[in-house]
Amino acid sequence: MVTNEMTIEKVKVVELTFEDGTKKLCRGGENAVERAWETYPIVSARWTGEEQIMQWIPAGNEFPDGSTMGWSMEGE
Repeated sequence: MVTNEMTIEKVKVVELTFEDGTKKLCRGGENAVERAWETYPIVSARWTGEEQIMQWIPAGNEFPDGSTMGWSMEGE
């Protein structure tokens, strides 16, 4: 849902278990769980039964002076 440029999303809280037994909560939604699963040595993901509301205002990549922000390769 988008309200006056604010994005509001209900997400599930997921407990991630790492190979070493460490457990962390992930509150970023399905995409965050998928990114974590692809990045870290996670062996299981379990929904805790909780849900939270995430809300944010997307940041544009243009400054008032017309310049833009972004990533560039080192040395460019």
